[in-house]
Amino acid sequence: MRPKWIVAAVVAGAAVGVVWRVAAAPPPATPSVPGYPWPWQPGGILVPRPHFVATPFAVRRVADATLPRGQQALLRPGRQGLTLVGPGGRIPVASPQTAVVGQGQATVHVLTVDGHRYLYLRVLTMLATAYNGSISMNGPWGAVSAWTGQPLHHGDVAVDPAVIPLGTPLYVEGYGPAVADDTGTAIAGDRIDLFLPVSSAEVARFGMRWVRVWVLAHP
Repeated sequence: MRPKWIVAAVVAGAAVGVVWRVAAAPPPATPSVPGYPWPWQPGGILVPRPHFVATPFAVRRVADATLPRGQQALLRPGRQGLTLVGPGGRIPVASPQTAVVGQGQATVHVLTVDGHRYLYLRVLTMLATAYNGSISMNGPWGAVSAWTGQPLHHGDVAVDPAVIPLGTPLYVEGYGPAVADDTGTAIAGDRIDLFLPVSSAEVARFGMRWVRVWVLAHP
């Protein structure tokens, strides 16, 4: 049987003949068969299902005076955004975070000690003291690195992170290669505290002295 909503027959008159006029009717408001919607109705194959899509993040490059010229380092990782796509359109859920990449600008110099070559970026003159693993010099938490949480060894030094970032490789005059991986309440500004696995008497004999500190380039 021909559906009434698809074709309407109109008789124009005997002299003119019979004219069939096809009229497009609006789609039905309910599915033709229960459980099977028309394609353009909610749940139909032409209606997009709600789903998430990723939004790419941008990359911003900045000059970094702490990196050797020609090198680059990721200063802040990027993060993709998230958008919900559905029948109601696109709804932002999370904004992307721009990645920041540092471009090295520092001139690299060479320090040679006993045949070993160290690439350094700058030289600081700092007031050095020493400490060991005793509770009196470290507190109840013991001799552990503030940066890694690992036990301290010769070569671990305490600095002011505002002057030398934690994790920076160093060469300290009269002490040797070191890593800035600890902090101290009295270590501020141009102060540096050198860890020595020796007795407290030897630490006291070290006293306070001015030393040169070479800030090395990251390998």
